[in-house]
Amino acid sequence: MSDNIEQQVRQIVCQVTGLPNDFDPNQHLYLDLGVASVHALQLLMEIEDKFGVGIPDEEFVEATSLKQLSEMVQRLVPQGSSN
Repeated sequence: MSDNIEQQVRQIVCQVTGLPNDFDPNQHLYLDLGVASVHALQLLMEIEDKFGVGIPDEEFVEATSLKQLSEMVQRLVPQGSSN
């Protein structure tokens, strides 16, 4: 996985949720880090806009950590794309 994608997703998560930049990428965003569910739609829209992808709702709700979100984006972003 591209570290660049993970860094960009981390930046979006931090901006939307107010989390500090140094949280563990494997922590559960909602259960471990206390991210409010009201942030989920905003996260989805910001990630889709940033990377120019459409994320199926079913996939998005299953990606509950930064690592999982980043891996999902990596799969959806066209190869060679540099956002």
